[in-house]
Amino acid sequence: MRPLRHNTARTAAVAAGLAAAVALVLAAAPSAAGAASTTTTTSAGDPAATATYNAALKAVGAKGVHFASVAKQDGATLTVTGDAGTTSGAQSLVVKNKGVTERMTARVVGSTGYVTGNKAALLDVIGLTKAESSKYAGRWLSFPTSNTDLAELVGGLLSSQVAKELQIGGPFTVGKSATVAGQKATAVVGSVATESGSKVPVVLYVPASGAPLPIQEVTNAGSAGAASAIHGVVTFSDWGENKSQSAPADAYSLLKLAPASSSSSTSG
Repeated sequence: MRPLRHNTARTAAVAAGLAAAVALVLAAAPSAAGAASTTTTTSAGDPAATATYNAALKAVGAKGVHFASVAKQDGATLTVTGDAGTTSGAQSLVVKNKGVTERMTARVVGSTGYVTGNKAALLDVIGLTKAESSKYAGRWLSFPTSNTDLAELVGGLLSSQVAKELQIGGPFTVGKSATVAGQKATAVVGSVATESGSKVPVVLYVPASGAPLPIQEVTNAGSAGAASAIHGVVTFSDWGENKSQSAPADAYSLLKLAPASSSSSTSG
């Protein structure tokens, strides 16, 4: 999802820096920024597909969930696993690109976000200086989620945000049925907009029977992510779970480091 994110999870060129990490997460779990602005849609399209999509978002509501995603583009790969809960959530991500591996874990507890990562992640994802990245590698850093720039690092990790993270744009059509994660699934095909304004196809798989809680969401299914095209897959399980995360001890304020000086958001 976001991050992270599934945006939970949620799609642009892979490059160094926060924008690249967020974009990859968007590929795996499209967010509201590039999709529909409401939880339901009446866009022209197949009525059955539209009804299934709307039913899926309604079923999700504010349920907690476990998610696992892989996003690829230009030879770079981002893998994310995490859990969204009622008042807290967490995710771990690994970005591999041109021989560099960035590892980061993000957590939100109440109104505070936390991140910890290796030197490469602090440098390229968070944007710290080389000296800061060396000093704070492996240490928890905290920030208020009222800081909208840094809040993207933990976006989609609360169950109240999950339905929004799953939004995609219409018009919707019915795709080819398939067996996904061991379940017979109905496919709903929509799209998500990229920063350039182009549209990338997204397939949402929901159970063919029973509660229509999403099983998987696939971005640009026809691409393997080897070239400039984006490819992302996020799989959902344990709908309704509510794993509780605790606040890390001795976290250092991220606002005292490089990101704070460049942010015009609330510093808290």
